[in-house]
Amino acid sequence: MSEKRDLNDILSRLADQFLLRNYDYLYLRAMLDKCASAPEGSTLIVGSSHALNGIQESAWHYAVNCSMDSQDIYYDYACARRAVLSAGKGRFEKCFIVMGYYIAYQDLSRSTVSRETVISNIYYPIFRDARHWASPTGHDPWDGFGDIPEPIKTACEQAAVQKIRECGTYYTSIRPRGTYFDLKGRAWAQVSPGERRSMGQVRAESHNKSYRHKESFEENKGVFQEFIRFLYEHDVMPIVVVTPFTPEYNRYILPEMKAAVPALLDYVAEDVHYVDFNQGDLFTPEDFMDTDHLSAQGAEKVSKILVELFGQ
Repeated sequence: MSEKRDLNDILSRLADQFLLRNYDYLYLRAMLDKCASAPEGSTLIVGSSHALNGIQESAWHYAVNCSMDSQDIYYDYACARRAVLSAGKGRFEKCFIVMGYYIAYQDLSRSTVSRETVISNIYYPIFRDARHWASPTGHDPWDGFGDIPEPIKTACEQAAVQKIRECGTYYTSIRPRGTYFDLKGRAWAQVSPGERRSMGQVRAESHNKSYRHKESFEENKGVFQEFIRFLYEHDVMPIVVVTPFTPEYNRYILPEMKAAVPALLDYVAEDVHYVDFNQGDLFTPEDFMDTDHLSAQGAEKVSKILVELFGQ
């Protein structure tokens, strides 16, 4: 009995180490697996870090958030397609497609850094699809663990995926919510107005650089069109959401960037609900974690509004 407990302890520690090293890959795998058991009337969420930080899944009776840091429209569609097909027609009632203004110009497969990190570590192992990356390489999640027998690998992977499924959300005690910037331990509301303005400018101007990727924008219009058509064919209501950003960020975003999401919507023939939370002043500094990501308080506020608009 003692030996069995020792073995279980070893397997548990190994599974925890595997989870910590491969958290994003395992999170997305777990959420896609969870979609297969979605009941009727479920809610699907796809998007980037704005969706991970800006949507609170518990606001709906059954919601699955298949979002990831830096996720682009192409992989939004890949996640939604896998989720809807695995669940079956009639299970997902609506799909929130959460966007930043820059997303229409983004293509992870054209970025060397994104190819070698996000696609290699997450999307290619899951979907075997690297879009424009001609010679993709998939990262081995067990790299660096030594010679471990396949049955133990399988058991550890299953345990890690199950742990994330039970949590049901990206931010947990394993992966606590944290700012994307070094605020020196301060909340966004505690940062001086001058610092907030400077950080907002730097962040917005980094996103404004995406505007030069006109070819990606044209390609993404086609991807988005196919995405919306797929949702309609499977009786899933598409809802595009732009989460709130700070005034300091919005001040420096190019008007052409702000027009990109409506341009995507104009390109499709189908009706798509559209909510841009940056059209009013409902949010305070306490609702933000940094320049363009919501705090838990802000995510709760956004989610309540979306429930009021579109139901649970």
